[in-house]
Amino acid sequence: MPEKENKNSNNSAVDIAPANYKVCEVIETEIKTKNNLTIKEATGKGKKEDVKIDIIINYCKGCEICVAFCPEGVLIMNKEVAEVVDISKCTKCNICEYLCPDFSISVE
Repeated sequence: MPEKENKNSNNSAVDIAPANYKVCEVIETEIKTKNNLTIKEATGKGKKEDVKIDIIINYCKGCEICVAFCPEGVLIMNKEVAEVVDISKCTKCNICEYLCPDFSISVE
């Protein structure tokens, strides 16, 4: 994979990033509910339209079904919990939501 160098103004550090590196605009918020549930909410522009993906951290048991079956690679496992890695790829197919055995993911 080709790499490029980015030097800051004082030349004291060099960052190496892949040439095809793309920053996706996603807003991630962690919400605590009255029932002591922790919800990670990711919002941003998907492939077709705006997307909001909620993951209830307390319900996710880390089975990786959502990660394995997501056709676009939107989700990854972060330790033992699913996490949104690139919301810009999301097509709102809802496969992750339908297959989650613990009802921990919702896509709007």
